[in-house]
Amino acid sequence: MDCEIHTNYNATRNMLRKWNQVSQNNIVKKFNAETFCSSTYNRRLTILKSFVNWLIIQKTWDFNPFLSVNNKRNKIIKSPSRTPFSEQEIHKILDAFKQNTACSSYSNCKHSNYYPFIYFIFKTGCRPSEAVGLRVSSVNLENQTITIKEVLARTIKHTSALQRIRKETKNGKIRTLPLTKDLSAVLTPVLINKQPDDLVFLSPKGKAIDDKNFQARVFGQVLNKLAIPHRVLYACRHTFGSRCIDGGLSPVMTAFLMGNSPEVALKNYTHQIQIPKTLPEI
Repeated sequence: MDCEIHTNYNATRNMLRKWNQVSQNNIVKKFNAETFCSSTYNRRLTILKSFVNWLIIQKTWDFNPFLSVNNKRNKIIKSPSRTPFSEQEIHKILDAFKQNTACSSYSNCKHSNYYPFIYFIFKTGCRPSEAVGLRVSSVNLENQTITIKEVLARTIKHTSALQRIRKETKNGKIRTLPLTKDLSAVLTPVLINKQPDDLVFLSPKGKAIDDKNFQARVFGQVLNKLAIPHRVLYACRHTFGSRCIDGGLSPVMTAFLMGNSPEVALKNYTHQIQIPKTLPEI
């Protein structure tokens, strides 16, 4: 991995530089002196284990002191900012984007420009980087399918279009989603006169959408105008997972649509939106 591009590797390299004098006898002590959350600790541990293995192959070090170091248990804490939206909230948000009701009349950037983008994320549960990087060739109007196979990811330099890199999905999985009638009606107009490698969704300036900027200046503004509690854009993905489960889809099918394993889908992306009116009979 390129340490100038990939965040985790860049952070690990900077950590090693901060430690200055590092040896196979003190590296574990230095590592455990850091105050990381469990997820960051586990990511850095994985990278360091591989790095020290490389040092051994290069005959720089004699042994890997990290072999006896275990991952920390990662307690999943549900973030309020990722709480799923209700059906009513979804319709309010989509209508606000479509009608520009949360947008200043003096603004040159109308929220309706992003309506297909936000509709797509709510409808498919795609990760924001997957939606940002979706190309025209991935939308098959004839077969009525959408192929999710790549992302346009942020880098450590910036989240803007020029600084993003194209790579495979988060876990390398390729999945095919159905292009429903309502989704086709929303996407077809934005595909007109575009080439196969062109992006489906564009900013008002014709560039890739900066999802961080979109969160701060557009999505957050819409939620505030509608008096809906703050959420991050990723909450749309959690909403999709929860709606699938509430709608009767199996965890396996929900996980397939989201590009995850059933275990990950159940643990991270499903929240019960509606409380059942009855309990199972005994």
